[in-house]
Amino acid sequence: MLTHGNQTLYTLLKKQAERYKDKPFIEFEEETISYREMLERVNRTARWLKDKDIQKGDMVAVFLANAPVFYEMWYACGALGAVLLPINTASTPTELEYFLDHSESRGFLYDERLVGEGHIKIVKERDLTFVQMTGNLFNKEREDYSAVEVTCEADATDVACIMYTSGTTAKPKGVLITHENYMFAGHSSVLYQQLTPDDRYLIFLPLFHANSQYYTSMAMLVVGGTIILRKRFSSSEFWEVVERYRPTATSLVATVIKMLLELPEQGKEKKHTLKRAGYGLFVPYPELQTFQDRFSIKLYQWYGMTETITTNIVTPLYEEMVRDRDTGIVSIGKAGLGHEVKIIGPDGKEVPTGEVGQILIKGPSMMKGYFKNPEATAQTLQDGWLHTGDSGYMNEEGFIWFVDRSKDMIKRAGENISSIEVENVLSEHPAVQDCAVVGEPDKLREEAVIAYVKLHNGQEVNPEELKAYCKKHLSYFKVPQEFRIIDDFPRTSIGKIQKNLLRKK
Repeated sequence: MLTHGNQTLYTLLKKQAERYKDKPFIEFEEETISYREMLERVNRTARWLKDKDIQKGDMVAVFLANAPVFYEMWYACGALGAVLLPINTASTPTELEYFLDHSESRGFLYDERLVGEGHIKIVKERDLTFVQMTGNLFNKEREDYSAVEVTCEADATDVACIMYTSGTTAKPKGVLITHENYMFAGHSSVLYQQLTPDDRYLIFLPLFHANSQYYTSMAMLVVGGTIILRKRFSSSEFWEVVERYRPTATSLVATVIKMLLELPEQGKEKKHTLKRAGYGLFVPYPELQTFQDRFSIKLYQWYGMTETITTNIVTPLYEEMVRDRDTGIVSIGKAGLGHEVKIIGPDGKEVPTGEVGQILIKGPSMMKGYFKNPEATAQTLQDGWLHTGDSGYMNEEGFIWFVDRSKDMIKRAGENISSIEVENVLSEHPAVQDCAVVGEPDKLREEAVIAYVKLHNGQEVNPEELKAYCKKHLSYFKVPQEFRIIDDFPRTSIGKIQKNLLRKK
């Protein structure tokens, strides 16, 4: 179903370039790129790709840090009807090999600072139409091509991008995202975040990730706002960046919220332009409240997946944070407009209000499917409902609580334990900066509850003290059997703790 006509990434950029002309589209370090200039760069890049024999439907892999060239390749591929494959820049040579081979990529653009000899060896062994490094030579080559508008060879139902989900128990699956998917993501994100053309969005999460494409970049392109692009997040430079670029909105993750709260108080945090920020799972309520009070930034939670395209469950900006009376955990929000959410049990039937089950989502725009994996597609998308694999529950008002990833639920002596509920309690201990709770095999009781804990600088605490604290707030069977103090956690590219790696320790 088309909700935004036969519009594509390229035709939308062209429309906005005609409307906003010299208005800044991207501000990156010392560089400001207007809407018109971005269109011209995209036109040159599209012709450059065409000259490299990239045709409609061809996959083009990019291994890029946050920089304007990512957008140029994204939109240029969109103009040709080619498919962009953004690869996580933390990928090993073995992972890169899988992505290139499974996607059948025909081109590869990379930042030389991100690759090693192993990556280059993998690339050279493949018969790619082109392999190109970013930099002066790449820019000089493109300058030889015309900046005149090209004829868009894609339509709304064509695949514009393939993003691979992280594979913890199986090979990563390639999510097929259409131009229409991107349009819907942009328009819905503008609505949920109440954005206007005057907004300036600070983006520092990696562009190869769904968050920085769906919720932020597409929102700015749709509404005609300005993107403040940073290579990465830096807590020490954050308030200087805010003072210099004057953003009005941003997207955060739990790690960033914690890091900003760790900073000593400073004058710049008291008077600034940043008004609101979306964030994902999971942040304890006391930290959320402290953050909002200290920085005067409105926080709102969202829930979405690469497969579901937009933030399907959101905290309305006009709502206060709703907490569970028993656990104190904050709701992830309500179903977004046009979306349906239901909670089902193992038998596939909806469960009563307040009962935990699997979260299912139905909406106007879901992924086209998994690339070359019809079995996984059929398992995930059933009768229009996307099976998230996540556990949650809903109250009478339609607020939804995320309980746990299905793979993170702990089974102990017949009891289901939410790792998030235990983490919520443990994180409120004054010595604990961050924590992660996982299940490990236990011959007697199926799984043991294991807590990994990172302490605040200068703090000391022994495991027995942490156990006693948990016993005050949790049922006996939820209290961790072990507390392992560590210096830091293995994390994903956007700062999420990788529990699958903790389980291997």
